[in-house]
Amino acid sequence: MDIKEVIKQGYCIGCGVCRAVDQNININLNSFGEYVAELNDSSLDKIVEASEVCPFAANHNETVLAEEIFSGQSQHESVGRYLGLFAGYSINDRNSGSSGGIITYIINELFENNEIDYAILVRPLVANNIRNIDFSFDVISSKLDVSSGSTSFYYPVTYSKVLEFIAKNPGNYAITGIPCFHKAIRLLKRQNPLYRDRIKYQLGLVCGQLKSALYFEYLLRRAEVPIGKVESACFRRKDTNNRADEYLFEAVTRDSNERQHIYRISNRKISLNWGMGLFKPKACDFCDDVFAETADIAVMDGWLPQYINDGKGTSLMVIRDKYLYDTMLNGKVSGKLHLHEIAIEEIVKSQQGGLNHRRKGLAYRLYLSEGRMVPSKRIKPSSNFPFLFKAEQILRLILRKTSRQAMALQTRVGSGLLVFNLIMIPFLFIYRVLQKFQRLLKATSF
Repeated sequence: MDIKEVIKQGYCIGCGVCRAVDQNININLNSFGEYVAELNDSSLDKIVEASEVCPFAANHNETVLAEEIFSGQSQHESVGRYLGLFAGYSINDRNSGSSGGIITYIINELFENNEIDYAILVRPLVANNIRNIDFSFDVISSKLDVSSGSTSFYYPVTYSKVLEFIAKNPGNYAITGIPCFHKAIRLLKRQNPLYRDRIKYQLGLVCGQLKSALYFEYLLRRAEVPIGKVESACFRRKDTNNRADEYLFEAVTRDSNERQHIYRISNRKISLNWGMGLFKPKACDFCDDVFAETADIAVMDGWLPQYINDGKGTSLMVIRDKYLYDTMLNGKVSGKLHLHEIAIEEIVKSQQGGLNHRRKGLAYRLYLSEGRMVPSKRIKPSSNFPFLFKAEQILRLILRKTSRQAMALQTRVGSGLLVFNLIMIPFLFIYRVLQKFQRLLKATSF
């Protein structure tokens, strides 16, 4: 499967790394709010080169790439290579971050120690669209700008423009991203020494799934934000009085009299089980990398019993780079970090839901896709699963596809969510009934 087939079959994640190979490749949002590459003006030779950096084309997998970079480190089947495993938070950056503020802390330390000249992270920007706001990768050059990207953004992004900046501006860079994006960067660094020399640190975020731009519009409508300009938005505003996994979506608008209006809705009231996969790109259902195995560090939420009740948030870390490992230990000694080691079993447990979907669930999805073009994966196709598990996987595929179509239709016909709800309610009802049956069987099996 080359990049042309990846796009044709709907597996393009829109990372934009192919554009660093050929500027004739364009990365645009489609009608479902997902970034997709367009190869119309690209030559056959360039398509071959672009295929070598595409994370879903047939090239080197995460295990091979990690072996090249982190050879000699400990290895776990699910987590990949690792030098150190920690749980904790940054004393100064915890409040502004999604969980423990660790990525913010690391970038600040890299600037402070002159390890980098630039950092690339996602932050909100003014945009020429109906909401007047966008979220995209941006280049920052000082500690002063780090806080603007210190939270999570569940929105499609692409590296296409920032990689062009790197090519034109010498210096040392740290780059943030989700697992498949980091794989693409490793493949690019393998192909092009310019990026290999300039991108010094890859800071990974453990990812359950990417979301389309339609998800943002859905959240705005659930929070009853009027159609029109949005001044700012936060996908994960902490509620420190509740559990760490109970947070708020927040949007701010300003009326004609310059009065500010704040709209909030809790993730519990949104009533969308993250595992359902609504507004998720197709590529996410064919990814088997949970722990950003090719990144220098993978950071995730501390979804474990010992941390979940602390609403201020705790981060778990899988560290693979020696300098970053020492940075974390120095932070603990200096009192900047609250940090302790954690067992590999706890790291795995914290992401068990994602692992189930990307390992067991992927095996079944690959089985369902036999005879069709799919990305090459480390997981083997299998149908050896209980009936209810297979039914759940099929329903997730239906929910993913139907939700993007339903919300695209809703945005065309008007405000509110009436059309979306009418289409989705039957499928959501069946999914929840299925989950209740699974919980009941689990409870009665002891």
